[in-house]
Amino acid sequence: MQTIDILKQALSSLDPTQQQQLLVAGSAVAVGGLLTCYYWVYQGTKTNRIPIGDGWWGAGEKPQSEDETVFPFQVQTSDEEIQDLYDRIDRTRYTEPLEDTGFQYGFNSTYLKKVVSHWRHQFNWKKQIAILNKYPQFKTNIEGLDVHFIHVRPPHREGQRVLPLMLVHGWPGSVYEFYRILPLLTNSLDSLAFEVICPSIPGYGFSEAPHKQGEDSLMGHKHSLKQGCLTHSAAGASFGLQRGPNGCIYILTVNN
Repeated sequence: MQTIDILKQALSSLDPTQQQQLLVAGSAVAVGGLLTCYYWVYQGTKTNRIPIGDGWWGAGEKPQSEDETVFPFQVQTSDEEIQDLYDRIDRTRYTEPLEDTGFQYGFNSTYLKKVVSHWRHQFNWKKQIAILNKYPQFKTNIEGLDVHFIHVRPPHREGQRVLPLMLVHGWPGSVYEFYRILPLLTNSLDSLAFEVICPSIPGYGFSEAPHKQGEDSLMGHKHSLKQGCLTHSAAGASFGLQRGPNGCIYILTVNN
């Protein structure tokens, strides 16, 4: 009651013009709050369907038919490629950083030299390639782009239920973000395990970048249709979870 009395006294001390301005501002805040509630209650839980086959992001004109073959893929390199990288690293020319600065004006070139030295002298490229090839990888063409993805199936266990799960990295990012969690999802001894698909979004990792303007992130996720995942979550948050009508679960992560 004391708080209400204080508010009444404060309002009575305002002239009519100030009271009207306060009323307009309060109404705007109330309307904004109602719109926000509507979005989170209705739009935030709305399931959007992924459009199918209506775009073309490859080079040139869209052909009459598209090759939808899914073929195995492995990360590969050679001693010649690694040596070429070393040669280009050795030819790097650095600019001096501004005095008494860290990273306020971009990447500090003094620290960059340490990073480059590690990549040149300590980093084991062949060991890392073996790690990247730990899980089964594939490529398939979607609307003109070769899309790379990991597909891990759980071992067969009697009485265990298996659900398809799709994990999509954000930007910047890569499928490598999921390597540590994949065994927990696919090799579970519980009554439930997951068959996991992790695509590299277009232009990232080993997925081809779009050749045309206007491509959105949904295109890179359409390959899930080939695996039976028919819906996605688009609530606008950094973490989305949606269960489709056929049991597919789709998770989208965004890093930016």
